[in-house]
Parts: sequence; C-alpha cells; structure tokens
Amino acid sequence: MATINIQRSHQLPLDEIKEKAEQLAQNLTRRIGGKYRWQGDTVHYTYTGVKARIDCDAGQVLIDIKLNFIASVFQGTIEDEVRETLDEHLA
Repeated sequence: MATINIQRSHQLPLDEIKEKAEQLAQNLTRRIGGKYRWQGDTVHYTYTGVKARIDCDAGQVLIDIKLNFIASVFQGTIEDEVRETLDEHLA
C-alpha cells in the first residue's frame, strides 16, 4: 500500500480552510466518484483503492492518502495534483 503525506502551513482562518477542503471533496466526488464525510475538522474521502483524510487546523493542513496496489500506479500523478492544488489555494 502506497502512502502520500503532505503538510502545509497557512495563514487562513479555520473556517476558510474547512471551506476549501469541502470544495476539494465535492470536486473529487463530482470528477471521479467516491464519497466523503466530515468528522470534526477532518474530511474523510474514500473511493475504490483510495482512502484519504484532510486534517484542517488553524495553522496547517495535513493530507494523508493511502492507495492500494492498483491505485499506487498513479501515486506520482496524485501527489503532483495535490501539491499544485495546495499551492494554488494556500498561496
């Protein structure tokens, strides 16, 4: 099982970070499927072969993605996409 861990600092209020995480989760479900749910300040997203969580905090965002063997083929692409999205929304 492949794992992607990305942590980013930010200066945004918590409610704004949570709004961006919500938008990301909605976009994922719309584009590729899967489902998500909130638990406290964390978004849990699941799709066939993929389990991800986005921990929202007042000063940082932590993204943890676990990919099964088949999905791990796309690890580099997924990691690049996540980093680009974070750069775009947290800059």
